[in-house]
Amino acid sequence: MATVIQFKRSSTESDVPAISDLSLGELAVNTYHGRFYTEKNDGSAAIVEVGSNPSSLTINDAITFPTSDGTSGQILETNGSGTLSFTNAPSYEQNIFEYSITGNTTVISGSDDNSATLSYTAGLEAVFLNGIRLVAGDDYTQTNSSTITLTANAVNGDIVQVVAITESANLVQGHRTSVSLSTTTADQVLSSNGVANKAIKYVITATHATAGTHAAEVLLINDGSNAYFVQYGDAFSDASMFTLSSDVNSGNMRLLVTPVNTNTSFDTFQIRMS
Repeated sequence: MATVIQFKRSSTESDVPAISDLSLGELAVNTYHGRFYTEKNDGSAAIVEVGSNPSSLTINDAITFPTSDGTSGQILETNGSGTLSFTNAPSYEQNIFEYSITGNTTVISGSDDNSATLSYTAGLEAVFLNGIRLVAGDDYTQTNSSTITLTANAVNGDIVQVVAITESANLVQGHRTSVSLSTTTADQVLSSNGVANKAIKYVITATHATAGTHAAEVLLINDGSNAYFVQYGDAFSDASMFTLSSDVNSGNMRLLVTPVNTNTSFDTFQIRMS
């Protein structure tokens, strides 16, 4: 007659044995879930799950998976310390609509070749005819948010693409600042970012009530201890209105400015590359 071997067991939902319930290496089963447990000791005793239906999942004591599903379209992300979680997928930032033209037409609208319905925001679109970008106002008009009207006919065999930008703020990792400096004190802080931002590109615009406007582009980098920059593309209406310098101070890469005139306003747009 066969012998029935039974492990320590519980039929209570979510019941997990305590360290005191098991000897090292002994098995217990929760018959409600069909989960096995054992005691391990890597310097300290702990109860761990074994088997194919765990209540939580950790791989190699390093990667921990979530215990519940996310929502449709979400993706897994890591916090850099081994914990995974569901998060919304990043925006694709643009939608591309493609139309294979049959016959002659100036009206681009409705479903494209992939059954996607044209939708865009006027001013945040680009239109291409056979790969050549068209000029808004000359080559086409934005009739409404769902129709592009060409100035000249697209003919049989042409390909028209409409690129609709959906989140212009995310096209670059950009940041805008505005500051008004009342004095001409040397090396005033125009921008300060952590040294983790290894490279930042700036567009700087200085304006003054009587001295006019001065704009420039700047590329600023650092090696953790020092900052270096190159200034190029200067344009001004009268004369140069500022000089720049850079440094690393208290863990921050700084762009410093010395205005030529008092009460000069500065606007910056930063593209933080890494």
